[in-house]
Parts: sequence; C-alpha cells; structure tokens
Amino acid sequence: MNDNKFKVIFIIGPPGVGKNTQCEKLVKKYNFIYFGAGDLLREEAKKDTEEGKLILSLIKEGKIVPVKITCTLIKKAMYEKGKNKIFLIDIYLGNKANINGWKEVFNDNYILVTSIIFHCDENILVKRLIERGKISGRVDDNIETIKKRFKTHKEESEPIMNELKNMGPSIEINATGNPQEVLNDIVKELDEIVKKYVK
Repeated sequence: MNDNKFKVIFIIGPPGVGKNTQCEKLVKKYNFIYFGAGDLLREEAKKDTEEGKLILSLIKEGKIVPVKITCTLIKKAMYEKGKNKIFLIDIYLGNKANINGWKEVFNDNYILVTSIIFHCDENILVKRLIERGKISGRVDDNIETIKKRFKTHKEESEPIMNELKNMGPSIEINATGNPQEVLNDIVKELDEIVKKYVK
C-alpha cells in the first residue's frame, strides 16, 4: 500500500438518499475523514466573491458546478488533513467531464478503496427532501429545484455509476430503509475492504 497517495471512498446517489447521514455514521465507526463536496460548495457560495456568486447561482438551478472549482476545494481540504486517513468523498463526480477532471487533477495520487452507490425510489426521495426543506434552510430544498436536481442526476450521474464500477471496487446499497438498516448493510460490505487499508 502506498502511503503517499490519498485513500478515497466515493459516495454517489440521488438527492435525498441519505449520503450525509451515512457518511457521518461511517466517520464515527471507522474514523474516516468526510468531505461533502456539496457542503464545501455551499460554504463557498456564502462568500461574497465572484466564484461564490457563480456557485450559488448554479446550486439554485440544480446544476453541477464546474469540476475545476469543486476539485480545487476538495484537494485543498484533503491536503489540510494529510494522507494517513481514508477520505469519504460525497461525490460531485456527477458527469463524465467531472470524472475526467478528477483523474486530471489527482492524476495517480489516490487509491480508490471502493465506491458506495446508493439507490432509492424517487417518490420516497422527493418526500424526504420536502421534509428536509422545512428545517434545513437550504436554497435547493424546494420542489422546483428538486425536480431539476433529479433530472440532472438521471441524465448525467446515473451513467457514471458504471464508470465508477470500472475504476475499482464498488458496493451497491438500497437506501429505502431507516438510517440504521442502511448503515448495517454498508458495514457488512465495508468491513473487509477497510481492513486492507488500516494498520
């Protein structure tokens, strides 16, 4: 195992599938470092800069932020933490251009431990997002933006799931159940994989 490379687990799934919730649980269980690309982008969007305003506009439209911006934020955050941990990356790699951008920016300076691919019925997800919007204050948790986000996910993100499977190991998870049930399913698959990377 090469300690000079970042060790990453990609997380991908449709809006509202529970990526944040599961990542927080996995951090506690395995001591991973978690970067939600969406969280990094929303934080940047609060800043009164040209880049921040651009990100805010794209988020409101339910569109994917250019790979260069997102990769820069993720890479900076990862370097601050060092290379001796496993990083959970809540995937922003929503389309082919972004996959290529990740490979270009990180080159061969990372090891893909595995990808965790979440699936869930869209009707369930819409209900979850509407409920979350009542308390989250997020600009993208409204029905109009939700529809745009699902459209973007279907057109651009779903085809990438096969690409991730070709890049390395992957785990497919049905996220219909409650958070604990979903976590149990992930852990069953992940335990053996992680052992290879933990000293």
